[in-house]
Amino acid sequence: MSAATVDDPVHLRFLLVRGLPLLVAAVRDAGRGAQLLTALDERDLPTIAGFLGVDLPRGAKVGFTVDAEQLRLVDEQDATLFRAPRSAIDADWFAAARRIRGTMLVVLRDDDLSADEEPAALAARIDAVAREGRANGAVVGVVEERPNLPLLF
Repeated sequence: MSAATVDDPVHLRFLLVRGLPLLVAAVRDAGRGAQLLTALDERDLPTIAGFLGVDLPRGAKVGFTVDAEQLRLVDEQDATLFRAPRSAIDADWFAAARRIRGTMLVVLRDDDLSADEEPAALAARIDAVAREGRANGAVVGVVEERPNLPLLF
């Protein structure tokens, strides 16, 4: 599922890989895409040299927060780097991410995503883009913010 319009420089795909959640973001270097790439560079999201058969690094300085309305990519100071509507989140991906409190995140630079691309073909393309030096990735946390009811005494 994509969380972007056709002309949006940021496209998302939510997938399960052997039962584990994977969020792929294809980001073009324009508009909010350029801002997102700069923010990820400033927060040292690691460049990955491949995808297939490669363990993604851990300990990234970014993670996801999901509330009733949106998915937010945030840094260690809770600054929002990117937002997508919660309605764009794949339910199976979210259930898996909530279960393990994390997801694999891969950012493809200057690339696009299609909702129709088969997952195996996408994985091979992610690997090729990473080997070209145009992918960043890590295992990052996913936190669901739940509304709190006020305590009345």
